[in-house]
Amino acid sequence: MAYSVLLADADGTLFDFAAGEKVAISTTFAAFHIPDTEENVSLYHRVNDAQWKKLERGETTQEKLRVDRFRDFLALTGYTADVHQLAAFFPAELGKQRILIDGAETFCREVSRHMPIYLVTNGISSVQRSRFTDCVLTPYLSGLIISEEIGYAKPHPAMLHAAMSAAGISDPRQAVMLGDSITADIAAANNAGVDSILFTNGKTAPEGHPATYTATTLEDAKAIILGA
Repeated sequence: MAYSVLLADADGTLFDFAAGEKVAISTTFAAFHIPDTEENVSLYHRVNDAQWKKLERGETTQEKLRVDRFRDFLALTGYTADVHQLAAFFPAELGKQRILIDGAETFCREVSRHMPIYLVTNGISSVQRSRFTDCVLTPYLSGLIISEEIGYAKPHPAMLHAAMSAAGISDPRQAVMLGDSITADIAAANNAGVDSILFTNGKTAPEGHPATYTATTLEDAKAIILGA
């Protein structure tokens, strides 16, 4: 077996984040009397994505991100709401979402028979901790490394180093990182000297990507990880 530990991203890799976020943002809009229109949802996605990219570049913190994404949204739409209440309500709703990528439970169960799995996520701590409290994936996980708790966000290698340390591994060649983001997951793996698998969930991988491997399904990823 080539690897001794799997480092895995959560959102977009094991969780169907898009589906869960859709439910959470619709519930949030309804609670604050904001029209749940396609235009408003698309605008929220744009300002939210911009804030997460700032986090990856080290230009903001998760605490600021939670508030600023809704402050930006309200400023662009002209809607009136308490931005701090919005910032608290939405993560609570998101933490209730446990919609999985197809095959995620089987993937984790089968990989965990051969090696420990550590989740390495830039997600907000309260959201991720809430999700994994009673998630079907939890029995197969050995640990959860969250950027907000570590003090660094992917693509910084510190998160992967923390996961390997928890697994008792010092040789980066024994670890492999699975994730859907080139700028966060794959970049973090490269920065840590760890092999990486870009998970595309059925899509074609972009040309020239820097991942070691690509996998269109979690079954493909399992074959790479286990050397099948």
